[in-house]
Amino acid sequence: MIDKFSDIDALLNGLMKPDKQTLQALFDKKLLELDMALTNACKIIDIQPRTLKGILSGTQKLVDITNLAKLASFLQLSKEQVVKLYLDAVEEHFPTDTITPDRISFIKENFDLAVLRKAGLLDNITDFAHIEKRLTARLGLKSIFEYRKPNVDIAFSSGNFKTENNLTRAYWVNAATVAFKEIGNPYPYSRDELIKLVPQLRWYTTNVDLGLVDVVKQLYKVGITVIFQQSLQTLQLRGATFSVNGKPCIALTNYVGFYPTVWFALVHELYHVLFDWEEIKANKYHLTDDSNEQLSVREREKEADDFARGYLFSKEKTDQVRRFINDAEYVAEFAAENHVHPSFPYVFTARDSDSRSAWALARANSPDVNRAVGLIDMTCHGTEMVEEKIQKVKFKVYA
Repeated sequence: MIDKFSDIDALLNGLMKPDKQTLQALFDKKLLELDMALTNACKIIDIQPRTLKGILSGTQKLVDITNLAKLASFLQLSKEQVVKLYLDAVEEHFPTDTITPDRISFIKENFDLAVLRKAGLLDNITDFAHIEKRLTARLGLKSIFEYRKPNVDIAFSSGNFKTENNLTRAYWVNAATVAFKEIGNPYPYSRDELIKLVPQLRWYTTNVDLGLVDVVKQLYKVGITVIFQQSLQTLQLRGATFSVNGKPCIALTNYVGFYPTVWFALVHELYHVLFDWEEIKANKYHLTDDSNEQLSVREREKEADDFARGYLFSKEKTDQVRRFINDAEYVAEFAAENHVHPSFPYVFTARDSDSRSAWALARANSPDVNRAVGLIDMTCHGTEMVEEKIQKVKFKVYA
């Protein structure tokens, strides 16, 4: 006859047993059985308390093998069993993340590691476990094999544009896309509301610390998400417009390196949103890439450049201020009359003349770009994750 009660007891006992035995648990149990203090046990085993704690917890990687034999005798376990339990404890605290050859090959084929190290994302380019961990964390991937290069058939392109930095471009595009998805703009895109907003934007350039962020907040409310993401070595990207969840998203860079050129990039991309949105939406994204010499692209870029130039500080205004460019007071007054920061006349004068002295003057009078983009900078370095970065600023900017 089957003893159902004994079966029930066996089942309950099985549920009560720990899933995994550990040296620490077995040692604590033995102390309870013997009603013995830790210090007395250490004397009996002949092991220093600190050494014993390191063995039991697995935090001590180097041990005298005779200490394991002494512990086995005290616990009345085989030496092999104690060694195995000790190694299990060590692995818990010092996991050995072995990376397979196929993962290494995939990483080498899809990422320019030297560029990413220079950008601060990677500490080295030889520890592939470290590299994989940084890449998957930054790009929001569960596995490195989830990574996909974006479509090369970008907006305005004839399709035959080949670059030498496709890996870096692909990473930059994917990193920006991850940031846009994490922000998750809930507002619908309204072209009509954007048209109403555009005439009001220029005077915000006069406030270096808050002006750009204030504009980003207003654009967010009409369904356009704007971030700053540093460019990468070998890339000549001034900005980009993406379609994420069917809404316009703009990524700005500091490729040229001046405060006015960040604003120029923003207005340039807003032109594409206003007049080229359907094509961008169909192709997922457009890059304002100075290395792309395709005629079809250059024509569309010139249109956007002309719009941004006319809107911010036209060539006619530059011609008016050029002969007084060394008179700081006059330049400041002229800029104020035209509702722009004083750095704009200097930068556009340098752009038109392309002389060394003009660029030096522009550099001396351009404020630090980081003051303007700090809150919207989604560039991640080291172990920093984009999710954490966005959560820190979401209620300040993207709300």
